Amino acid sequence: MPKDSNKRGGTGPTGPYSKAKEPRKSQYQLRGGRGSDDFLLAGIESDRRASRVAKELRQQLQEQAQKVLKELQQSNAKDRDLALGDGAARLKSLAPDLTNQEMQDGHMMPQYPSLTLAHGQADKYAVSVEFLSNCGDAFKELHGYTVDRIFDGCSRMCVCKEALPLAVRLLDYYIHTLWAKGENVFHHNLVAVSMLYEEREPVVINDLVTLMNEVPMDKRDRTYTRIDFLRIEQHILMTTGMELPSSTYCAFSDRFAKAGGIPPDTKDHAFVQFLQELALTDYTFSQYKSNIISATAVYMTRKMWLLREGQPRHGEPSWTEALKRVTGVQKSQLTSCRDEMARLLRSLNRPHIAIGKQDACIAKWSTPANYNIASVFYD
Repeated sequence: MPKDSNKRGGTGPTGPYSKAKEPRKSQYQLRGGRGSDDFLLAGIESDRRASRVAKELRQQLQEQAQKVLKELQQSNAKDRDLALGDGAARLKSLAPDLTNQEMQDGHMMPQYPSLTLAHGQADKYAVSVEFLSNCGDAFKELHGYTVDRIFDGCSRMCVCKEALPLAVRLLDYYIHTLWAKGENVFHHNLVAVSMLYEEREPVVINDLVTLMNEVPMDKRDRTYTRIDFLRIEQHILMTTGMELPSSTYCAFSDRFAKAGGIPPDTKDHAFVQFLQELALTDYTFSQYKSNIISATAVYMTRKMWLLREGQPRHGEPSWTEALKRVTGVQKSQLTSCRDEMARLLRSLNRPHIAIGKQDACIAKWSTPANYNIASVFYD
């Protein structure tokens, strides 16, 4: 009877007479010697060399990118300083402020309106009617989207109030200049240079790049970097001759409102500002000079909230002698802009008839801090 191979002393593989086990081979020891230690070490060393080369290459590329970025920043800083000058302070220095009594008495008025009118006439950033007539619906939609992004960016980054009209006017002039040169008239992801100027804290470039990359991928050609942003800025400055608008409505609105009997820090004064900002969303208004837009906003505010029966200035002319003296503008010169502003108000929160995109503007002016002004015109 054969012995049980599983018992001690048996002939099976577990017995004392079983064949000794061979040492376990390394998983790297393959047939033909290709898994030998020498071969394995050589492969590891080759991988390490390749990794070092790749790391050095990445480092060189990063250093090169940093060098380009630094050069662009330095170059753009000089150009930006040349273009902006004193920034917001320059916009506020149009003429000395006058008291309400001086407005009514006409004190210093012979010099004042001529200065105001000269600044208004020097506003070269108003685009030509010919250009407007060549703008199709698709272009207006893209322009409206970009202005809405500028509105949103200015609101989220809390930049000074002068930056918003400066940015939009610069965008309009930039596009118009490219059109006049026969070049591509639209860079959809443009973020205007003036947002970099802020009298309290400068806007960080990375924040603006983030804003650019928030645009859906189907509306931009790539993911943008700081270098991309600086190159776009450089192109804007070169295209516009490194000049920013010498005047925006900020240079006129407070003075014009004061001449129209609209006290500061009131809902009526805020309505003047609202009309001017709403006009930025509609490309039609890019044909008007800044002083005309401000004067029209004051005229519309008086007509709607001050001159009707039971309102504070009922019985006054809609365009007083004080307004004529301070603005240097006759009522008849406001007709075209007035009609467009009335149309614009009728289109508020009605995207099917609005020319521009109003979302960010409505959001800003539907808050208690801004008297919920935009909500007044909802259905």
